[in-house]
Amino acid sequence: MSKSFNLGTSPTIGTHILPGEPLINIGERLNSKIKLTIATCDKIIEGVKKKELDLGLIESPIFDDALVYKEWMEDELVICSKTPLQEPLGEEELSHCKLLCRNENSPTRIFITDFFEKLGLSYETFDSLFEINNATSAIQGIKWSKPNSDHPTVAIVSQLAIEDELDKEVLYQSRIENKPMYRKFYLIYDKDAKDHSYVEDIIKYLQEGSN
Repeated sequence: MSKSFNLGTSPTIGTHILPGEPLINIGERLNSKIKLTIATCDKIIEGVKKKELDLGLIESPIFDDALVYKEWMEDELVICSKTPLQEPLGEEELSHCKLLCRNENSPTRIFITDFFEKLGLSYETFDSLFEINNATSAIQGIKWSKPNSDHPTVAIVSQLAIEDELDKEVLYQSRIENKPMYRKFYLIYDKDAKDHSYVEDIIKYLQEGSN
């Protein structure tokens, strides 16, 4: 294969998880230049359906009959802060936290809302809310926040996206009532694509790399 391989990812995957060696290895396996597009999950799905993207990597399973979905890896959403947090966090502790949260209609926020409801919680549980557009904005917002142990600024983000920050103790994590928020990342491609073989090869490489 010599033409460009069009790869689309969600912001969390494309900015924090995929860059570096995986992208280089994909290019070498395909003997092709990789064109990376980072967009929201619905835009990635639309791009794959229109055949503008050869492969999509998404964090929110918005299912469409025109596409093939392959599970990639499991991710956990955690509460992170610049200040060490109590482990676990209960309703009382959350009521003192300032939350950087995703936009109201984003798939991630919908996923978190469902999680809250199962625990009898809501976004109103927190001391205050500040809406942001994506995970990168949330992580940077936490990094730039002023440490405040009484009213910490927190965000709910992918644990994979902040691995380095956790290892270096730049950020700290906790869980709500010891209940993990697990979700799946998916690899998607068009059912009607002319040649699935090279896409399947990349999917196999990514799946093996996540084990």
